[in-house]
Amino acid sequence: MLQAQRRARIIELLRTEHAVSMHDIVDVVGISISTARRDVDYLCGAGLLVRTHGGAMLEASGLKTLEPAPEIAVAMASREKLAIGRWAASLIQPGQTVIFDSGTTTGAAALAARDRNIPFTAVTNDLTIGAILAGSGIIHTTVTGGQVRPGSATLMGATAVQMMGRLRADLAFVGTHALTQETLSDTSTELADIKSTILHAAERIILLADSGKFFSTAFCTFGRLADVHLIVTDDKLPTEHGAAIRARGIPLEIVPSSLLDKQVRP
Repeated sequence: MLQAQRRARIIELLRTEHAVSMHDIVDVVGISISTARRDVDYLCGAGLLVRTHGGAMLEASGLKTLEPAPEIAVAMASREKLAIGRWAASLIQPGQTVIFDSGTTTGAAALAARDRNIPFTAVTNDLTIGAILAGSGIIHTTVTGGQVRPGSATLMGATAVQMMGRLRADLAFVGTHALTQETLSDTSTELADIKSTILHAAERIILLADSGKFFSTAFCTFGRLADVHLIVTDDKLPTEHGAAIRARGIPLEIVPSSLLDKQVRP
């Protein structure tokens, strides 16, 4: 298992259990005790975990503003993100205009959309997503201007916001760091600014969020759950969370990771 995959698995475990012992990490992740200690020390140094007696727990306040390194974020819930992305990409119709918000799950949607080999117009504020879509000879791709967020492929700032604000797309695939029954939130005001703009830039807003994002909050609110026309998530979402979302009248699509093993489309 790669280093980033190990550390992603530890964060996923703690999102479920909230606090674990070192021996739990060793058993679940399948690593040695010395490797577990090094990985936990790294994640504590990054502000994501706190050491406890014999183990670790999530640093709740840190998770509101801090994010895992990009290579760890990609590895977190990777199979679930690929399944969500594949399902989402199947919604695109030839000739449509589609906004791809920056992120790993929206990136999975971009990859699946490229592989569908249909013509459409794409706009994104993500350099990695732009490169993925540019690999197609029939997708017309525009990447916003703006400032590159340090340590990531995200473009943000006034230029990116202004460009998104001029659009009226058919679909927008939006990611979030956290969501509650009321709000969507992310880790910085700059990210919140562009995400808020995207929410008003398309006829249909589709939120792509793995189950680990549900019912938590991040630093800055960028929209309401009521702004979303459809939420797509994975089948690890607790039943009560799904019921709470649907009770608010928000359509929710739960995608099994087994979708990756099939050729069918929703």
